[in-house]
Amino acid sequence: MFNSLRSFLDWETEPSATPPPIAVTGVRIPADGTPPHLIPLTTISDPGAKTDFLFHEPDLRPHWKTKDGWSFRDLHRLNLQQDDNIHLSRYLRQKQDFQKVLMVGSSMTPDKQQLLHLKQRHLCPEQDYVLQQREHVPCIGTYYIFYSYAVDDLPQNHFVPSWFRYTAGSYWGDVFIVKMASQDCDENG
Repeated sequence: MFNSLRSFLDWETEPSATPPPIAVTGVRIPADGTPPHLIPLTTISDPGAKTDFLFHEPDLRPHWKTKDGWSFRDLHRLNLQQDDNIHLSRYLRQKQDFQKVLMVGSSMTPDKQQLLHLKQRHLCPEQDYVLQQREHVPCIGTYYIFYSYAVDDLPQNHFVPSWFRYTAGSYWGDVFIVKMASQDCDENG
């Protein structure tokens, strides 16, 4: 009976599969003042969280060590790019995306996966930096900065570089930077 009702209401017949965990490497900026370093991380899926648009999210619970450290987490994007003209192409892409969404009843209406990518592309706070020096070209890409704002549970992190500190204000606990895989992010974000 429930399957019939589910079908009638056009609900998904089976819950969406969670992605398998993968190993990624991130940069950890410790709150205790020790030098930043590369660290292996395992990803998880956390449906219903503010970060639910990410297919793979680093599991940072072992590093924040408190439930609130994980619950009160946030992220923002950091785009390191080689060309100033990317801002114009991003604007044109945003215009195209919104046109697709606003065409109600059109065959171009985005599905659930496309809506997640639109959230990722347009709703996450972001910063753009143009790399001027050729030796930094391998760093070009899109990164996510994961941080906590659990002010009662974690020490304030005063060691985050000032050139991206203003986006979030204050960081609490260790801060992590993870580069997106190239297949998850195109030249427009």
